[in-house]
Amino acid sequence: MAMKRKLILLLLCTLGLYDVSAQTQDVAKQISTIKRDTTYLYAEATMKDWDEAIVGAKSILEMKVGDWIRSQKTNEGVEVCIAKVKDHCFEVQTRRGEYYRAFVYVKKSDIMPVGDRNELVAFQVSSQEADRSSSNEAISEETLEESPGETNPAITLTPDEQQMKSITSFYDIEPYVKGLKGKGRLAAYGKYATLPANQDCYIFVYDKAGSVVAVLRRENGNQINLNTLGEDDIKKYKNCGAIWLQLK
Repeated sequence: MAMKRKLILLLLCTLGLYDVSAQTQDVAKQISTIKRDTTYLYAEATMKDWDEAIVGAKSILEMKVGDWIRSQKTNEGVEVCIAKVKDHCFEVQTRRGEYYRAFVYVKKSDIMPVGDRNELVAFQVSSQEADRSSSNEAISEETLEESPGETNPAITLTPDEQQMKSITSFYDIEPYVKGLKGKGRLAAYGKYATLPANQDCYIFVYDKAGSVVAVLRRENGNQINLNTLGEDDIKKYKNCGAIWLQLK
């Protein structure tokens, strides 16, 4: 009987260790996923005491949020956005040996709505676009028509355009632009206010919720919607923002 009890205890301990290991792996995957997601800001700290770790991680996160808000050139105050972190911050607790690891994160859209943002990312706009009049800061308020145009089956999309049309979120534009820049394929980019006149380019149109509602190819004065393959016009999109880019 004594031997049987020992075997049962050993089995329970083994199962317990396996369960802890599985949970640790799940947490590690969760943290890794969040770090790769550009829609979040995150921070972490490792301390002997859990309370110290969580306080340290939140302090770092608040500093990161402050830096990010300043880089966006928004009209909303930095302190106001930092205060929102306390209401929308998520905590993840794990261990590193004898130490506690606190991982905290917050969704960018929870601290500053996409409609309040004036910039996609802090790339410098070339002087060619910088002298554009600020009168184009907002897209025309003309009513959006129900149909952006008839589909033209003769239009063929390039691999780049196929990738562009797959972008459905404002927050997916940033990593795409960074990828082009890293590959040396980005000629120029900017917000709607710097849209170059009479030049070919691509335009991502997004609404206040952050959804990309149209991807346009402007070529020889014409605008084609990459999703419908029909003629379109950016001026039809009411209360939307836009990011344009040119490829090399």
